[in-house]
Amino acid sequence: MIQIKVPGRVTERQFSAIMINTIIGVGILILPRAAVKFAHTGGTISFLLAAIFSFINLLIVIKLGLRFPERNIFQYMNQIVGRVLSKFISAMILLYWILFIAIGIRAFSELIVTAILPTTPLEVIMISIILLIAYLARKDIQIIGRVNEVYALFLVIPLLILIIMSLKGGKMVHLFPVFRGHSIANLLKGSISSYFSLLGFEVIFIFIPHITTKDLTSKYAFRAWGITTFLMFIIVIVSIAVFGAFELKNLTWPVFELVKSMQFSSLLFERLEVAFVAIWVIAIFTTAANILYGVSIGTAQTLDLGDNKTLVFPLLPILYLIALAPRNAYELFNIIDIISMVGIIITFVIPSILLVVAIIRGKEGRINNEKDS
Repeated sequence: MIQIKVPGRVTERQFSAIMINTIIGVGILILPRAAVKFAHTGGTISFLLAAIFSFINLLIVIKLGLRFPERNIFQYMNQIVGRVLSKFISAMILLYWILFIAIGIRAFSELIVTAILPTTPLEVIMISIILLIAYLARKDIQIIGRVNEVYALFLVIPLLILIIMSLKGGKMVHLFPVFRGHSIANLLKGSISSYFSLLGFEVIFIFIPHITTKDLTSKYAFRAWGITTFLMFIIVIVSIAVFGAFELKNLTWPVFELVKSMQFSSLLFERLEVAFVAIWVIAIFTTAANILYGVSIGTAQTLDLGDNKTLVFPLLPILYLIALAPRNAYELFNIIDIISMVGIIITFVIPSILLVVAIIRGKEGRINNEKDS
C-alpha cells in the first residue's frame, strides 16, 4: 500500500515507529529485574499480566482518540468535561510526562556513567541528553515522524540480535516453576512494577490527529504494541534463563549485564557493551523527544498559547532539576515504581472516565476528510 505523505501529517509507518521508539526506552533496561522483583520465576506471568493491561489501556486510548480524530486530548477534553476540569487533567498529564522524561534521562545517564564514562560528571551527561532531545522536540511533526521511522530499525534489530546471541547462555531450569508457589498478590505486584517498561504508548494522544489515514490507526498502533511487547517478553525469558530469578533481582541493569555476558572471540566485539550503550542513546533520545514534543503541544494548548516551539527551552531547566533530584539509585528506582502507579491513572483511569463521559454525553468530533488530502 502506497502511503501518502501530507503536510502536517505522519504516515501509518511513522505512527508505528513513534509508538515503538517511545515505548522502548530506559524501562526495558530494568524490565527483567522489575518482572522478578516480587514474582521470582513467575516474572514471565507478571509481565504478561502487565502486557494484557497495557493492551486494554491502548484500546481505550485509541477509542477515545478516534472519537475526536482531528484533535488531541488537550483540545477535546474541554468538550467532554468542561474548561476547569480539563485544565486540571491537562496539568496532571503534563506533570506526569515531565516526570517520566526527567527520570528516564537520569536513569540512562546513570547507566552511561556506570558503563563507559565513569569519570564524567553525571550532570554533564544529563545536560547533553536534554539539549539533544530539545533539538528534535522543536521540529515539525513531519520531521519527528521521519526521524522515528529511521531510528526504529536501530532499536529493533539490535534487540533481536541480543536475544538470539543470548539464547545459548540460558538454562531452562531457571525458568521453573512458572505457576507453582507464586501468590496472586506477588504476581500483581510484579505486573505493576513491569508496567513502567510498557509506558509511552499514551503519546498517541498527541499523534492520532496527525496520522494520514484514520481508519488504519488501530491496525498500526496494535502492530507497534505487538512488536515491542514481543521483544520485551522474550528479553524477560532470556534474562531469567541466563541469570536466574535470584541473581536477576540483584542486578541494577540486567539487560546491560546480559550484553556483557555475551562472549565473542573477535576483538571487534570485545567491548560490545559500549556499542550497546551507544545504540541505546537513540532509545532515550526518541522516547524523551517524542514526549517532550507532546508536553510542549499540551502546555501551549492548556495555556492558550500560539507556538509550542518557544516552550521547549523553558521546560529544560525543569527537566534538569527533576532529573537531579534523586540522591542515589535506590531513590531513583523508587520514583520509577511511583511513575508506574501514576501511569496507570494516566493511561487507564483518565481515558476510561473521559470515554464513558463522552459516550454518555454524546460528545465526538468529525473527520473532515478520510485522508485529509
